Amino acid sequence: DESIRSLLCVPMMAKSALIGVLTVYNKREGSTFTEEDQRLLAIIAGQSAQVVENARLYEEEQALKRMQEEVRLAATIQMDLLPKNAPVVPGYEIAGRSIPAQLVGGDYFDFIPIDESRLALCLADVSGKGLPASLLMANVQATLRGQALTSPSASVCVARANKLLHMSTSPEKFVTLFYAQLDPEAHTLTYCNAGQDNPFLFSTGKEPVRLGTGGIVLSIMEEFPFQEDTVSMTPGDCLV
Repeated sequence: DESIRSLLCVPMMAKSALIGVLTVYNKREGSTFTEEDQRLLAIIAGQSAQVVENARLYEEEQALKRMQEEVRLAATIQMDLLPKNAPVVPGYEIAGRSIPAQLVGGDYFDFIPIDESRLALCLADVSGKGLPASLLMANVQATLRGQALTSPSASVCVARANKLLHMSTSPEKFVTLFYAQLDPEAHTLTYCNAGQDNPFLFSTGKEPVRLGTGGIVLSIMEEFPFQEDTVSMTPGDCLV
């Protein structure tokens, strides 16, 4: 610019990082800038850099507080999605609890009444942790609750849920699931295990049984021939 006759620039440094440049031009009376001017401007730049850095840190702190509040609300919503009370089934004691490693996570359990007699038991784990896993967990819950009421069997429910999750989930995400239908009148448990750690069925005087019949984890393949099995429940049995 032809109007600029003299120019003085000094760096604005914060924690050894350049965050800006402080520039002045056209000293009064047409004189040139001196070393004294440079030292003075350097002092002003150092103080200004600290002010700018403090303002940036304050904005980051406020953004972090907003994010923490959103995560806290997400954790509250997620806990509201889980059963608050175990169902009352004559002859059976049922309990479940979830304690996430972080504020929110991908662990899920549920009790879903299918009809007047049967009860669905769900235990699932979504790959990953934190908010991404919690969002997928909510999707898994909605999918299972919808399919549990319309599917005639455990394997059909899991197969339908698998197809729906495959359609709405990215390829690197998956879900492990143990899904069972308890018939307290016939005292049977029909289950399908989709990649979940095999539950233990303890019976008095017998070796523990691992419930592993089912198939692969959910959402990685659109179609899969999931299998199911039925076990009898006798007095004193414990399923973990």
